[in-house]
Amino acid sequence: MWRKELEELAERKRIAHGLGGEENIARQHAKGKMTVRERIAVLCDPETFLERGILAGAPVYDEADPNELEALVPCPFVMGIGKIAGRRVAVHGDDFTVKGASVGRLYKSKGAYFVKMARSLKLPMVRLIEGAGGSIREILEIGYTELPSSGDECTQNRVAVMSEIPVVSAGFGSVAGLGALYMVQSHFSVMVRNMCHVFVGGPPLVKAAFGEDLTKEALGGYERHTRISGVVDNDAVDERDALDQVKRFLSYMPANVWEMPRRSDTTRDDPNRREAALASIIPRNQRKPYDMRKLLNLVLDRDSIFEIGPFQGRSQITALARLNGYPVGVLANDPCFLGGSFNYDVAEKFQRFVDMCDTFHLPIVNFSDQPGFTIGSQSEIHGTIRKGVRASFALIQATVPVAVIYVRKCFGVAGGAQKSGLRLSWRYAWPSAVWGNIPVEGGVYAAHRREIEAAGDPACLEKLQETYRAVASPFRTAEAFGIEDIIDPRDTRPLLSEWVEMAYPVEQNHLGPKTRGMRC
Repeated sequence: MWRKELEELAERKRIAHGLGGEENIARQHAKGKMTVRERIAVLCDPETFLERGILAGAPVYDEADPNELEALVPCPFVMGIGKIAGRRVAVHGDDFTVKGASVGRLYKSKGAYFVKMARSLKLPMVRLIEGAGGSIREILEIGYTELPSSGDECTQNRVAVMSEIPVVSAGFGSVAGLGALYMVQSHFSVMVRNMCHVFVGGPPLVKAAFGEDLTKEALGGYERHTRISGVVDNDAVDERDALDQVKRFLSYMPANVWEMPRRSDTTRDDPNRREAALASIIPRNQRKPYDMRKLLNLVLDRDSIFEIGPFQGRSQITALARLNGYPVGVLANDPCFLGGSFNYDVAEKFQRFVDMCDTFHLPIVNFSDQPGFTIGSQSEIHGTIRKGVRASFALIQATVPVAVIYVRKCFGVAGGAQKSGLRLSWRYAWPSAVWGNIPVEGGVYAAHRREIEAAGDPACLEKLQETYRAVASPFRTAEAFGIEDIIDPRDTRPLLSEWVEMAYPVEQNHLGPKTRGMRC
């Protein structure tokens, strides 16, 4: 009987489960935060977390008896495999109660194994991040400085997994250095309001380098990153909300790119539901906005919309949803913000979302009301045309099935980017749709300026506009087979439910990584 060794094993595991000790755990709770193990317990199905590397830590042995362990500081990188809604996922969590989850050699070693494990087993990867990055103290411990590397096996695996398995990051505290990289190197990220702060370097480094005296919130809080920079997709009101968003995001995803997303219960909503409100939701006045999110809720499965990046690039809506139980990616223009135009801050959001849907075989439904690229001095300063055209490549290069519903405007280069390239796009137009190289209102004046100014009569401009509007009718385009079908808006859900039934078997034949890869 190996009684002594088994007792030592139990003691070492007890120490590991004790994290950074009662005092540090109490300090964590006093800040209103869970410990890493508490977060994992909330995230995973009960009793399903299988930990790996639990014994890793920094030991202190008795000088007189090198076999006698005096103390053990657990590695602040907790990892393993658990289940969420019955599906296996790889989970990593930072333990802030141990040295602020600072990054050292052991942390990096476990991190490298974690990514290799998730990639090898083709499991979705979830990171629960709360660590301030590397510590300069390690230099004294190892006796020299290490050259930063971007070409090792771990780095290559981190890049590869973005094109193979869903990667999700949730931030719960100060996140800098390697932790900030993790937040960005993911398909979906969420940070807890007024608790999580993400930055390349924290306030002390910024003050030392540039003399800027900033709070954590001002430098890297949720308003900075979910409203302005777009570094993080969503914010959460508390830790449980963040963990719930992680679960919900993964519910739309396949486990990996060798599988299709799973269809959910189809008894909750009738695929042939026809909403009367759709017939009048678009105003006759093209300058008048309407509620695009209400429109989406009338068409897609009830309570199935999960919006990503709602406060960044606000003229573009990106969301995951379901159609007759099938997960789909949703693009839609929001006419309540900049008229739904394609602004410079839309570009990255649009590109990353399309790449993600294409990577994980999610058919895309695009509700287009695109007046064109945003114009003006700020648009030119920020290079909207360059960023917008580059983003349009994402949809052109995507091979996942795409359906486009032209609900109203579709103009110019940005309008052309609303469908895929040479591949078949399944297209429908509503009677309210208008399109062309340029809107009638601006185009008529530009083309007939001399004639209008010479007439000196406002009625001249109106008469010319009416002439062009008649020619711009979508029915004329349909007569020339420039659009495949114009539909009653109330038929949108039944028709899309039929389309998604066709789209899934088609995409089933293209499983595996896409040749282009995910642009992070």
